[in-house]
Amino acid sequence: MTAPIHRLLAAARQDGASQVFLVHGDLVLAEPAALAVASELAAQHGGRVEPHRRPASLGPLLQDLRTYSLFGSAKVLLAVDTFVFADRSAAADLVDDAGEALPLQGGAGDAAALSARERLAASRLMQALRLFEIETGAAGGPAEQLLAQLPAWVFEGGKAARRGRGGRARGKRQAEELREGLAALLEAARREGIEGRAEGDVSDLGELISGGMPAGHFLVFAERDVSRDHPLARLLGERGAVAAVGEVEADRGGWQGVDLLAAELTRQTGIGIAQEALAELARRTLRKPGDRPGAGRGGEAAGASVTADSTARLAGEYRKLANLARAAGGGRIERRMVEESVEDRGEEDVWKLLDAIGAGHGGEAMDRLQRLLVAADDPAAARLSFFSLLATFCRRLTAIRGMMRVARVRGGESNYNRFAERIAPALQGDLPGGNNPLAGVNTWALYRAYLAASRLPEAVAAGLPWEVLETELQLKGESGEADAALARLVVRISAAAKGGPASARA
Repeated sequence: MTAPIHRLLAAARQDGASQVFLVHGDLVLAEPAALAVASELAAQHGGRVEPHRRPASLGPLLQDLRTYSLFGSAKVLLAVDTFVFADRSAAADLVDDAGEALPLQGGAGDAAALSARERLAASRLMQALRLFEIETGAAGGPAEQLLAQLPAWVFEGGKAARRGRGGRARGKRQAEELREGLAALLEAARREGIEGRAEGDVSDLGELISGGMPAGHFLVFAERDVSRDHPLARLLGERGAVAAVGEVEADRGGWQGVDLLAAELTRQTGIGIAQEALAELARRTLRKPGDRPGAGRGGEAAGASVTADSTARLAGEYRKLANLARAAGGGRIERRMVEESVEDRGEEDVWKLLDAIGAGHGGEAMDRLQRLLVAADDPAAARLSFFSLLATFCRRLTAIRGMMRVARVRGGESNYNRFAERIAPALQGDLPGGNNPLAGVNTWALYRAYLAASRLPEAVAAGLPWEVLETELQLKGESGEADAALARLVVRISAAAKGGPASARA
């Protein structure tokens, strides 16, 4: 049991502890950890654990807890992958609903009774405040002060409101006008004694967290997706009822968090895995959301979480390999077993593919290109997306060779620090006749392209724009052999670069 889970259970033993708990991270880790929490709570209170995976709604679960309390002394529900904490927009949606009744018919300072539409809007505003446990009565202070306690993003608009504005948030002035109108609505709601009645999963759960349940009743969540700013996640965090158990994230050149998965799967199966076997298993199974070129160096979201289905696939393949290792009398999974038993459906690193092309490693480049297309959910989209990157790379190679000639820069400088200090400024310098296409290019990206350009004969570099155009026409309809057209361009550049770095001045 990990340290975060130990801390959560320690908090659960305190007087007045929360009866709702949230364990989040990759589900391969979060689900068994949440089950351990639920089992511990059930053992302490003489109840039993009842698991629910991906329930369509929380309503029946919450009602079950309320109903069971009339007949039984203890019950623990485990809810897995509900997505109830994944989207913080529920609070903003409630504020938007309240704002639809503005301006008030009787005016901001008028004591006239609210209309039915305004009363419904006031109820929505009360619900939003209660999600953040803000006292809505007169004891909480002036309406303006109460609304100031809400985070700024709730006034920027929920999903529906943003769709109506083309995805844009409300501007600062619009948000302030909304806040002022809602203050008048809140004062009117107080005068009429309106209370927000919980409606929907988020509001119902918020009411349960704040109001509590009978002794011995608990609700434990195992979630992969939790919004950091979600009001209910914040409330549970303040009660010490949240534990993060880790997740797998894409890193430059690999994956972070895979060792956590391996440790948990080793615990479950009793079979360990060699480090090189784990690396190969991750390479063959893990993918980032979208699984598209461009999610990498210089433009990637380093630290982006991998898809849930790919970590589930890694876990499934691990269990299969563990069974094979046990049947063979071995004590751990070796790399050879992974290579022989696991189909390669992982994500290709497009930047390593471009590096292979620029280095003249044609065989490696073709292998990587084939893997990229075979593993893609949409090969046609993957082909066009990679071609876009390759076209940019080619244009950069042509520009670098041209600037090497204009600035009289030597090719093949292998020391990055000397390149950054002496060569990069020359390549990115001002041109008397117009803008330099290399201006603003990241220095490391420029260096990698410079090494590739140094290997190319100048005539090949000068002809790349035409070859890119020809390939684009073939990819977009003038050829029935799109893969062959892209492969020809890859082979053409790789073969030209194979001769090695040019050391003479261009």
